[in-house]
Amino acid sequence: MNDISQDDPLRASTLLTEPNPLHVFQDNPLRARTSLTEPRPLRICFPVLLDGDLVMSSEHLGVSYLTSTMRLAGAKCKITEVRATNGGDAAAIQEIVEWRPDIVGMSLTTVTVSHATEFGHSLRESLGDDVYFLAGGPLATFLDKELITNPAWRFLDGLVRGDGDIPLIRFAETWWNKGKLADVPNLTWRDGEGRIHINTMAPPLADLDMLPEPARDQFEQNNRRLPYLRLATTRGCTSRCTFCNAPHAGNKIQPGKLWRARTPKLIVDEIERLYHKYRFNTFDFVDSTFEDPGGVPFAKERVRNIAEEIIKRGLRIYYNVCMQAKNWSEADKDLIDILYRSGLEKVLIGVESGSSIGLNWWKKKSTVDDNKRAIQLLWDAGIYVAFGFIAFHPWSTFGEIRENNRFLRDMMGHNLRRFTVRLELYPGAEVISTLRDDGMLEGAFDSTLNPLAYRFHDPRVERLSDACALLYGDRYRDEGVIEKEPAVFEFETYDVVLHTYISRLRRHFLDHAIASEIISQTDQEAEQIRNSMSAFNFDLVSDLVDRTENETLSDDYVRSLRLRVEEFFAARIKEFKSLQLQTSMKLHREGLSIKGIQFS
Repeated sequence: MNDISQDDPLRASTLLTEPNPLHVFQDNPLRARTSLTEPRPLRICFPVLLDGDLVMSSEHLGVSYLTSTMRLAGAKCKITEVRATNGGDAAAIQEIVEWRPDIVGMSLTTVTVSHATEFGHSLRESLGDDVYFLAGGPLATFLDKELITNPAWRFLDGLVRGDGDIPLIRFAETWWNKGKLADVPNLTWRDGEGRIHINTMAPPLADLDMLPEPARDQFEQNNRRLPYLRLATTRGCTSRCTFCNAPHAGNKIQPGKLWRARTPKLIVDEIERLYHKYRFNTFDFVDSTFEDPGGVPFAKERVRNIAEEIIKRGLRIYYNVCMQAKNWSEADKDLIDILYRSGLEKVLIGVESGSSIGLNWWKKKSTVDDNKRAIQLLWDAGIYVAFGFIAFHPWSTFGEIRENNRFLRDMMGHNLRRFTVRLELYPGAEVISTLRDDGMLEGAFDSTLNPLAYRFHDPRVERLSDACALLYGDRYRDEGVIEKEPAVFEFETYDVVLHTYISRLRRHFLDHAIASEIISQTDQEAEQIRNSMSAFNFDLVSDLVDRTENETLSDDYVRSLRLRVEEFFAARIKEFKSLQLQTSMKLHREGLSIKGIQFS
């Protein structure tokens, strides 16, 4: 399955034992102060709702960290995946009820809000009132009192704001031993008489090296076949993007140091343990920005140390990260090469706009030229680039939209969805206050948390935004829900698959001239296909823009385009699959085996 050979010199001789930081640091604030094992072990269940980013790979790193921490404190922990389809809720509820937890801990995000509401009520009804329902995550952090007093969330007993590691320990030992919940930091809770209490926030854990490594229960539950394992090298962010609610200085959700980093050696220790334990070599770094804080020399040195340590240990791994464009220039080509050689395969850049107007709205630190430069640098190094983009927002103008479209045509325009993405609202983001002040936030937002609950300054732009979403179905336009995955979405996945295939072949046959020529030809042919797709997408969206501005666009016309778009993207997927097959056959005819290379 993986390209880790049986004669790997690191295979068994350097297998590292599992770390236990809580025993190394006797003053670690994560250590339990009272017993969680008497008269029996406390039982905590963490349901993980598989929506949004957890659809492709279900591993929830926040929950995984909490599970490890609570286990070291003596509690019994269970992570239960809750699938949104095919009776997933009922199956998960039955599993949880049979396990008989004392506490249910739910991590809430905007994308899971509707599902979480329904699931939470059903689970509460099945478990009864003796089980304590606790919530954490972005929604709990930014809405606390508003959430716990919302009738739709009456199944909750309390919630934790900010980092949950220390507060959950303090809550568990206090509640299990019938102590005073008023002493638990970061807790918002409802007492027996229905009164709401908001406890004081404590500083977040300053030294991330004190954390235990996250539990890998979900990897085991999925038969060790997830596309990647998630890793965190930092917490927090130094940027202040107005659409984002991740912890950063601008939203001031918690006192103390917001951006914190783990020691590079310990990061690579964790990678090496996973590499040996699971014979697995693909990782996704979840840091908001891999090279934070903000491009200062220390930041580049930190990521260089991680990469060089990976290379020094001979770990043949692949990994993905997020970067900020402004931090990368021609002077960083050497570092980018080192990152590539250490296994960097894919980078997500928070581009968001191809217009200076849009970048100003989101308070992005990068310019349009920064974004173009960073994308090109990574492309030249053989690294796949994806990027976040907001094609439509309440203040969009037709001039800005056309500028965005030209940027996309030249930069990854083969992915149609980049041309059609709508702004989504996340509680705690600065943009919500701006919309409220401008009278453009719909009144239902506070109760429904609908991420699309806003109005546009120009009604024609709202019409265009809806029309572009309508390309993927009526329900997607209205609710952002995909009932049947269209070829546009499927192609995005296969685009990454083909790049991964080419990238790993190139690394494997690095010094083989004939193989390199075959792989380069495949890469060129794939790029020609992508260029034709960029032209198709640009023409398609430009037509919709023109018709909308002239007020001649109809829903029927947009629906009439669906089949054309579906057939076009389905044909490109077939071309990519054929290209991959032909490449394998060419290599085989040259006597070159690709057996043992992990491509997914």
